Order: sequence, then C-alpha cells, then structure tokens
Amino acid sequence: MKIISLFEKLFTMRTLVVFNLAIILLVELVGGGVYFAETGLVHAIAAIFVGLIMIRIFSDHASNDYIFRGFLKIQLLFFLFLGMVHIYEYLGLYVFMLNDEVVELSAMASYLLWMLGLFFALEFVYRIYQKKSALMSIVLVVLISVGFLGLVLVNISSTFVQILPAWLPVAILVGTVITAIFMIMSILEIRGTMPIFKEYSYYVIPAIILLVFAAFFEYFESTHILNSIGISDSQNLYLAHFFIYAVLSLLFVGLGKLKKPRGIYTDM
Repeated sequence: MKIISLFEKLFTMRTLVVFNLAIILLVELVGGGVYFAETGLVHAIAAIFVGLIMIRIFSDHASNDYIFRGFLKIQLLFFLFLGMVHIYEYLGLYVFMLNDEVVELSAMASYLLWMLGLFFALEFVYRIYQKKSALMSIVLVVLISVGFLGLVLVNISSTFVQILPAWLPVAILVGTVITAIFMIMSILEIRGTMPIFKEYSYYVIPAIILLVFAAFFEYFESTHILNSIGISDSQNLYLAHFFIYAVLSLLFVGLGKLKKPRGIYTDM
C-alpha cells in the first residue's frame, strides 16, 4: 500500500508532464545536445519508465477477478518485452556494435509487437466477458509469434538479414498504423460496454497515437530522411524517444485508473 500511496502522490499526469519537459531540457542541453545519444542514456530513461509501470502493475490491480488479473499479467509480459527492447538497443548500438539498420528495424518492429500485445490483452478480457469468438485472439497470437521469430532470426543470422525485402520497414509502419486503428476501435467498443475501461481509454488512445509517431521516427532514423531538412540522427533519436516517454507516461496514469473500479466491478 505504501507504493500505491507514493505513486498516487508523486506520479500524477501533471507531475509526469513536468518530468517529461525536464527530461527534454536535460537531453537537449547537456553535452551540446548529443551526450544522451552518444552514451545511450536516452534508452536508459525509457527503461526507467517501463520499470515504474511494471511496479505499478505488480503493486495494485483493479479487482480480484481472475480474468482481469490475466489482463494485467499480459500487460506485464509485454511491458517487460518493451524494457528488454530498450536494453537491447543500448547493448546492440553501444556495446556489441551491431548493424545500426538491424537494430533500428528491430526497434520499429518491436513497437508493433508491443502494440499487438496490448491489443491481445484487451481482447482477452473483452472476448470472455462478451462471449466473443476467439478468432481475433488467435490471429494476434499468430502475428506476435511470427513477428518475434522474425526478430530473433534477423538478430542471429546475417543471411536472413540479406534476404529481407527492401519494403519491409514500410510494411511494418503500415502494420503499426492499421493495428493502431483497430486498437482504438476496440477500446471505444470496450469502454461502451465495460465502464471500468472508460477513464483508462482517455489515456491509452492518445498513447497509441503517439506510439505511431515514435515508430515513424524510428523509420526516419534508419533511412536518415530528416537529415535533408537539418534534423540530425541524434535529434531524430531523441524525438522518437520523447514520444515513447509520453506514451509510457500516459499508460502509467491510465493503468492507475483501473485500480479503483466502480459499481459491480468492486465485487469482482
């Protein structure tokens, strides 16, 4: 309960906005605006946000209902995955000196997988409560499994990297946009029949939109498109991560809205 109380007092939306602005100023001003890029600390900040969210999920939950617990466990699994992605980015770029394009493509694909994971968590709850077909959940599991296998192969096999089609990054971007649209539609449908998700939706919908922007900037970083308009690779990296920090801040607050259900959900 002490952790819950601390989170409620310190990590409101207002304080998180201030926190994000302070991070942006720090990143942009320290070391001529390149220090956090050159040292990889920009990835560490994202990992800290993920850690806070995982603590929140561990420390409280919306009800005693086993289905809702399943929802939070799925969320926890994919937030752990996201944290590992940022650790991987740091190690791949700054320790093991992996191919930059492979790392950036992997990060972009990981955002799509993470989004599919959050979509699956929502479908898990909604399918059971509304007695829907399991078809969408099965499709999501297949897509996540194939995507994860592809991530592993692209990072362990140089041969596999060489046969990847040139259009793959664009396809990942398109997939991210399509998934975002389906997720938003699903959340709107869920909150209309399950009021417990109403306040949560106010945070997760803008988070999904910002995640799409983050994926685009990951793509711009790999293609160096923004260099032509004077935006350096370091600034591109920062922009991608600033969006991620905002996404995680919104989800942090949104998950907190699930911990105090109202009406019939208090008895679950």
